[in-house]
Amino acid sequence: MRILSVIAVLIAYGSLYPGNFSTPDAGAVKQFLTDWHLFTSPGDLLGNIALFFPLGMAGILFGSNRGDATIRIAGLLLFAFVYSFTLQLAQVWLPSRSAALSDVLWNMTGMLSGMAAAHVLGKRSPGNAYPFDAASLVPLLVLILWLLTELLPLVPTFDWQKFKDALKPLLLESNISFPAAAMHAAGALAAGSAFMALGRQPATWLGSALAMVWVGKVLIVNLTLNASLLAGSLAGYAGCLALSRLGRTKFFEAVFWLLLIAGSIVALTPFSPASGGTFNGIPFATMLRGSMETGARGLVQSLFIYTALLWLLQRTGMGIVKATAGLVVWSCLIELTQMGLLGRTADVTEPILLLLIGWALSRMQKHGSSPKWDMEAPASKPRPLVAVHPTASGKRTLALVAIGIGICVAIGWLVMRSPLTPYNVRELIYQGHPFRSLVLLAALLYWAMGFPILIAQWLARGELYLLSFPPLILLHGLIAWLLLWSAVPSESIHDIVGSPVLNWPWEWEILGRFLALFSLWSVAATGGAVIAARRSLSGARSAQSALLGWTIGACLLVPISYYIVVRAASTDNLVELMAGNGSVSAFLLIGMAMAGISFGGTKAALALIPGTPGQTRTVAWVVASGALAYLAIYFGTEQVIVKYNQVFSALQFLLSSDRSHLAGPGELAVRYIALWSALIALIVMVQYPIWRWAIPDRCEPTAVQSLASDTPEPD
Repeated sequence: MRILSVIAVLIAYGSLYPGNFSTPDAGAVKQFLTDWHLFTSPGDLLGNIALFFPLGMAGILFGSNRGDATIRIAGLLLFAFVYSFTLQLAQVWLPSRSAALSDVLWNMTGMLSGMAAAHVLGKRSPGNAYPFDAASLVPLLVLILWLLTELLPLVPTFDWQKFKDALKPLLLESNISFPAAAMHAAGALAAGSAFMALGRQPATWLGSALAMVWVGKVLIVNLTLNASLLAGSLAGYAGCLALSRLGRTKFFEAVFWLLLIAGSIVALTPFSPASGGTFNGIPFATMLRGSMETGARGLVQSLFIYTALLWLLQRTGMGIVKATAGLVVWSCLIELTQMGLLGRTADVTEPILLLLIGWALSRMQKHGSSPKWDMEAPASKPRPLVAVHPTASGKRTLALVAIGIGICVAIGWLVMRSPLTPYNVRELIYQGHPFRSLVLLAALLYWAMGFPILIAQWLARGELYLLSFPPLILLHGLIAWLLLWSAVPSESIHDIVGSPVLNWPWEWEILGRFLALFSLWSVAATGGAVIAARRSLSGARSAQSALLGWTIGACLLVPISYYIVVRAASTDNLVELMAGNGSVSAFLLIGMAMAGISFGGTKAALALIPGTPGQTRTVAWVVASGALAYLAIYFGTEQVIVKYNQVFSALQFLLSSDRSHLAGPGELAVRYIALWSALIALIVMVQYPIWRWAIPDRCEPTAVQSLASDTPEPD
């Protein structure tokens, strides 16, 4: 059911993009309801069929198995019809989209085609609650995606002139592009590995599939048969036959690395470094703009590469979570590199697509795996009692994080409309896309406050892990930069870190200045978390190891941060707010205030976990940390600032609603308490599910555990 919901959301996103609703022309609805032209363009027709094809497959493979099958199928078709009609009707209010009643027909054709394909792939049997075998469905899916990558748009023609034009690149030019040939070879290897997983002989089946691809390149419109395809597919075929002798595990591992390298080469070609790179933060925007055929081709190729890579990693024995996480990091590095290449645009779509594919594969495996031991367990043997651990599972943690982000977005929406909110905070929201800006800022909040927990856990391992603190701080800042850069106007970033003055290409100077500034929070937040959780970290000497690693890293990073933020600052917006015009003591006091707030929030979050040591003194620790943080901020910030024909303190500038209504001492204290309380609450909301998942089980045995321990062992 979850897969069906995700597919439905993606269909709505693709149908209603870019969401710029406006009042339609008079009679637009009537024209939509009376226009019965069935054909527009082949690309539009195939796109509408492909849009609902996954929904039809998922409705059969992952739908409920209860009740009559005929009623279930009729219900799916009714839902698809109503859903498609509603989306097409909504497009009347989208000036950038063309609503057509015929698209509903083609959507239903795609729905029926997907349902028919699902029946072929995994037929339901009356006594089996599991409709398919995931071990065979995934390689079959890899094969289908490979064929679609090579043969889209799947529209054949019998034009003799087209046949000659399709053969001209092979017969007259014979130019071989290494990136294209490498991708064709890697695709053929992935197809061969899928045939092997299905129990077919790659020599016969892969050879036949390649021959079909060659013929399809000649027959299908807009496709050609060139030397790169021929050389690459032949190399992939020969490599498949040679590597298949190594054994299955080594074969799958070799194919994975070859496909990963080929995908990286294609993504970075042509490699022409240049300044002025761009980043697209709207998911699937590049695929939804322009030609539908071009967008579909790019989407299918990405689906093939990512699905094959994840499946190959699983075949080598790696879990789906680790495989997805590793490939997401690889994809992010590729996108970051593209920002420095001529004519390339980094896109957030690729990492999101990888996450969606990894999640879908995990759901498919769980849905298609049958717990036979439950059915075959003899009735005479009672089930053993299992101890119930209060630690949260990964799924529960992710669910709580998603709910928390939604709550933050809703609260942010209300706060930004309050006249009590400081003007410099309201300016953070990008007015062009306020909802997207709030979602990204909420994700930034979770990343900024949650990742220090993982850093603390990593440092607690000791030994060489102590050296990982600077790279983890760098990773913390890089992802925070991507989220912030996509969420707020560039002017707001320049107000904080300053405008570029070094004439570096692209945004590298702003990125470096932001990393230096954000590293102060990373170091302070990690230090506060380590001290607060010193009795909750696993291992006898884990707290000492974490503190040692943090101390070494802080001594290396804080001086660099101070030099870039204060001494080499390109703006005085921050320096003028610090006591002593940016003195070292003021910088350290502000860092101590951040650490104190992090300490208080972490203490409060840990106190909510049953069995955590030191719960009785938590309130005192939290209140004391808040008071010490205020003192550190008070002595670390400037008390007399003459600007805008006014005299005010740094705290008044930061906490007042606007420049014309500066807060007095009493109101300033109330505003600080409110802000501090909100920060503590946010840290608790962010860190509580992560700590529940991360810390070891320290709870007392439950009733189930006690009962299990008192039960005598069977003879």
